[in-house]
Amino acid sequence: MGKQRARSQEELNQRYEDILTAASKLFMENNYEDLSLTNIAKSLGLSRPALYSYFQSKEALFLELSKKEYLAITQELSKKFTHEIGVKEFCVQLMEIFLSRPLFVKLLALHQSVMETKVGFEHMKEFKTATVPFFRRMFAICRQEFPNANETEIAQFIAQINVLLPTVNAYHTIPVEQVQVMEELKIFGDKPLRTTLDFYSETLGQLAQKLV
Repeated sequence: MGKQRARSQEELNQRYEDILTAASKLFMENNYEDLSLTNIAKSLGLSRPALYSYFQSKEALFLELSKKEYLAITQELSKKFTHEIGVKEFCVQLMEIFLSRPLFVKLLALHQSVMETKVGFEHMKEFKTATVPFFRRMFAICRQEFPNANETEIAQFIAQINVLLPTVNAYHTIPVEQVQVMEELKIFGDKPLRTTLDFYSETLGQLAQKLV
């Protein structure tokens, strides 16, 4: 028998969080295309109409997950970067924060091409507005780390990071068998494929040289 209908505001809020938690768990175990509101509802013992009362589409649900991840990352950035630490360490620690949240990394590969185009202008604008604190925090920590850079240079660096981040999940999840074949064929030269942290932190470091 399914769960009883949530009635109090506290129950409604808890149900909302339960839906997001269940969706994130299923997403980390499956491809986005294989998920539906129906199987998310089923995992919680909810009816599909009950879930629809919270989220009217899968895209809207996953945009909400993305918003929560952006908020969490923003808080991490505020805690981590309190003073200038040097370009190399800055880039390493920045990537460590991103990689510490695999849900964020996987969602980034989705929302721009899949979710935003399907939820309508108002939902898309609401989502973009919710990400503003993240970009403001990024600007603040970059200005702290690169005091000699001007605003245009910092904005360009953040834009480059924003373009780069959606590629992280694909690199990070390359199957071991593919890595072995690529190394055997020396597709990228004689050296072994770099770890995700090394590859992306060094790439950021190269981009950041223009700000030093």
